[in-house]
This record gives sequence, structure tokens and C-alpha cells, in this order.
Amino acid sequence: MNREKISSGLLDPRSKLAVFIAACLSAFSGLTHPQEFVLLALCVGITLLCQKWKRAFYTGLIFAVMFLCDLFLAPRLSGILQNIIMLACHFCRFILPMFAAFYIVTQTSRIGEYISAFTQMHLPNEVIIPLAVMLRFVPTIQEEWQMVNQALRLRGMALTWKNVLCRPLQMMEYMLVPFLLQCSVIVDEMSAAVMARGFDKNMPRTSYAEVQMKALDWCIIAVSAGLLFWNLCF
Repeated sequence: MNREKISSGLLDPRSKLAVFIAACLSAFSGLTHPQEFVLLALCVGITLLCQKWKRAFYTGLIFAVMFLCDLFLAPRLSGILQNIIMLACHFCRFILPMFAAFYIVTQTSRIGEYISAFTQMHLPNEVIIPLAVMLRFVPTIQEEWQMVNQALRLRGMALTWKNVLCRPLQMMEYMLVPFLLQCSVIVDEMSAAVMARGFDKNMPRTSYAEVQMKALDWCIIAVSAGLLFWNLCF
């Protein structure tokens, strides 16, 4: 029976992973201002190619505000306030490319696309299964956190600054206990789903998601590799 393949979109998941690796390693290498601009421009550009317009706009806006505050506002202050502003600006600019690349990896591709891409790379199942579970686990945890927060909000225990300051231990218990219990349930469900799909069998697998490296993907990987080399060596 002929089954129609599902296209993976404009970009291959492997090019997104290359951007994520370059962003993480570059962020810890100590970036100059031009290197920061180029790295963030790469992340924002990939976000735009994935048609996440609002996310790309807010990412660029946050970076611009942090950079301008560090450039013009912090020198006009003094003492502890100056240190706080500089710390906040540098920290936000430090984590922003990693968060943007992480969003691209986890929110713009399906797990089936990653599995298909890893299978084409002839990776063993011992590598494919942990990577697939990890990439699926993160957005699932975000959904569970929102559900726990929503349930507490209906009971008048929303996660607000007032509740955190007035009842910190109680809020920690109400948020973390159901969240951690649900995490253990999710891990068991994912393990069962992996076994049900036959990943423990040494048999070639097919996929509905059709992934293929295009010229644009190779260009993104080349730019990511060049940017990583520039950030680590200069």
C-alpha cells in the first residue's frame, strides 16, 4: 500500500541541531560585540525561516534593549545599582542565543523528523532513543508545568510574587510535588511508547516524515561551523 510521505518543512532538523550546538559552545567562549550580533542574527534568521515571526521579533527586541541598557544606562549609574543592571544585561545576552536555538530545536520540528534524520545518519538505536526521548520530554514538561499552574490558579494558589513571598514553602510544595510525580509518569509513558514502536528491535525502520538535506541546510551548517570556529579561536 502506498503511503504519502510528510514533508519536514523548509529546514532539515540536522541544520537546526548544528545551530544549537554552535550557540551553546559559542556562548561559553566569551563573545565580543560583533560575535554576539552575528550569533543572535543567525538564531533570529533561523527562527524567521521556521515562520516563528513573533518569537524572532521578541528575541531581537530583548537583545536590543539589553545591549542599549548596557551601553547607555549602566555607565550613568554607580554603586550597587550599576552592578545589578550590568549583571542583568550581560546574563540576558549570555543565555538569549542558547534559549533561541533551544526553541528552534524543540518547537519547530517533530520527533519523527529527528528520528528519521538520525536513522539516515546510521546512528545506533542506543543513541537515537535517548535523543528522541530527550527532545520530546522538554515540551511535554512545559505543558505539565502549565497544567499544574492552571490547577493551582483555579484553587486560588497561582504562582504569583505575592504567594511566593508570603508562603514560599507552601508554594514550593504545591508546585513541585505534583510536577515531579507527573514527570515520573511521563518517563514511564515515553519508555512504553518507545517499546511499542519497536525501537528495541534490530530492524530497519521507515518514517512518514521525509527529511532531506538541501542546499540551504548545508549553508546553515557551514555558517554555524564557521561562526563556532571564529568564536572559539578569535
